Amino acid sequence: MRNNDFDSVEDFEEAPLKSVRTSRREHRSRRIDVMRELESGVVDERPIKERFSREFKKAKIKRIKNPVENIGEENCVEGLVLEVHRRTCEVRLDDGTVTAMYRATTSKTLGEFPAVGDRVLLGLVNDGDDEGDGVGSQKYCVVRVLPRKSELKRPGPRDSFYKQQTLAANIDQVVIVASVTQPDFNYGFMDRFLLAANLNDLPFVLVLTKMDLLPNGEADLSSDILDFMKIVDKVIPVSVKSGEGMDVLRNELVGKSSVFSGMSGVGKSTLINELVPHAELRTGDVRERDGKGRHTTTSSSLFDFPGGGYVIDTPGIRSIGLMDLEPETLAKIFPGFFEDDHFTCKFSNCKHLKEPGCAVRAAVESGKLSEARYASYVRILNSGK
Repeated sequence: MRNNDFDSVEDFEEAPLKSVRTSRREHRSRRIDVMRELESGVVDERPIKERFSREFKKAKIKRIKNPVENIGEENCVEGLVLEVHRRTCEVRLDDGTVTAMYRATTSKTLGEFPAVGDRVLLGLVNDGDDEGDGVGSQKYCVVRVLPRKSELKRPGPRDSFYKQQTLAANIDQVVIVASVTQPDFNYGFMDRFLLAANLNDLPFVLVLTKMDLLPNGEADLSSDILDFMKIVDKVIPVSVKSGEGMDVLRNELVGKSSVFSGMSGVGKSTLINELVPHAELRTGDVRERDGKGRHTTTSSSLFDFPGGGYVIDTPGIRSIGLMDLEPETLAKIFPGFFEDDHFTCKFSNCKHLKEPGCAVRAAVESGKLSEARYASYVRILNSGK
């Protein structure tokens, strides 16, 4: 109805409002939203779901059957997670490796998805052969993730419900791979991993690759690398090409579950292929235009190490999760700031920025503490961890 159909403005304002019929496009949009919600895995939390007619005039209620409601843990089998995918994971059982799906409720109870290295309980949900590619066609379902003794985390995607994701679980030591050149040593990346290892009481092993590219060996190491070597317990320089340090590294890995990580392009996949011949990981060269590595590992994987133990390969990443660490705590435990971890600043809440009586800034000014270490701390502090 147009405005000129009324004799006056008063007649227009007093006229009753007519109800507007919802368009089919709006109904279709609502149906898509519901479908996306159900497909996201939230359906596992709901005892019922709505099914709409074409015109959305009536909503039908359908009960959802819980795929594991009749599975008792006494009927489950325990396995080791080797790889993790979007809704399934590869699990090693006593009689072989199977593909198992996991529910949203399993992830919610744990607080995140199962991780490589987790011990899990699997229940039988499909009597058929485990040959299908779809999630629902799998023979096994993850019923429960057993408690972890240790874990290594990284930040989750920005659009993810989970703020952090576990790279590996139940590990004995963290092996960080860094190249002596091509790409250059990244101080901030190493500090984050060292902090994560210290917070989880995990031994930290620094492996320096590509030693064959230094004509004078360790004498040609950069000042940043030499500075970082002072605050770690163990450093193993290696070269896959010449074989330097490889036997020392093998002895360090025997009988332990070791998680390997490092920035892209440092030679991590090449190193693991040499240590674990059956791994057959993809390798790539450093990009010439910016000197950074190409991602060749896209997900974490667990391999048996010859002689006993496990090697867990994680994707080349640029950050590690320290989200739960308060700024005051970071200031107190940052590696290399205090001898024997004895806090010596004048004020207990000192963040080493502008506070008077700061022992850290005094050490930087005197040259006792390198500016690179202090700059790395400030970057992590200002990044929100």
